[in-house]
Amino acid sequence: MVDEAHAQVHQHYTNEILSGKKVVGLYFSADWCGPCRQFTPDLVNFYEKMNARRGKKDEFEIIWVSRCRDVDSFGQYFTHMKWLALPPQEAMGQRGQYLGEKYKVKSIPTLVLLDEIGNVITLDGRNKIPLDKAGVGFPWRSPMSILISTVVPKSLRLLVKSQIAGVLEKAKAVLGGAAARGGGAPAAR
Repeated sequence: MVDEAHAQVHQHYTNEILSGKKVVGLYFSADWCGPCRQFTPDLVNFYEKMNARRGKKDEFEIIWVSRCRDVDSFGQYFTHMKWLALPPQEAMGQRGQYLGEKYKVKSIPTLVLLDEIGNVITLDGRNKIPLDKAGVGFPWRSPMSILISTVVPKSLRLLVKSQIAGVLEKAKAVLGGAAARGGGAPAAR
């Protein structure tokens, strides 16, 4: 719960709070970052505009991944936002670090947009919003991903995604084992 003076933390189950959302944004920012403080009000306006659209009401959610240096700064900065946040200890800890690495966050502010099953739509939402303030092209999917999400049912997309993830994990294990045994590629001389 957020009002102009207080940020209150309420825990939610991720699958419940994101149920029905077609687009989920991961917003990496911090109170000490000038560009973040400049972009956050624009993002709040954009978020409200996208969630008020007829036929698309409340299909967009943002989760803030704080890069603030302490919990007090987190609380103060969060009062400017209208969306969800990872708990500060998680955002500033290993989970926040993992998400930053997974989505190749090099600087803040960064806005990553994901579809309803967690596939990346864009890693560059932060730069797309100023170019499309009305959200005409939102969420800026590629034509191929629009075709796939229209033709292939969500359940099948989830199944394929989990199968691919399983194959990748097995490949990493095999390759990691070969490297550990010295079975890697020969060194150049």
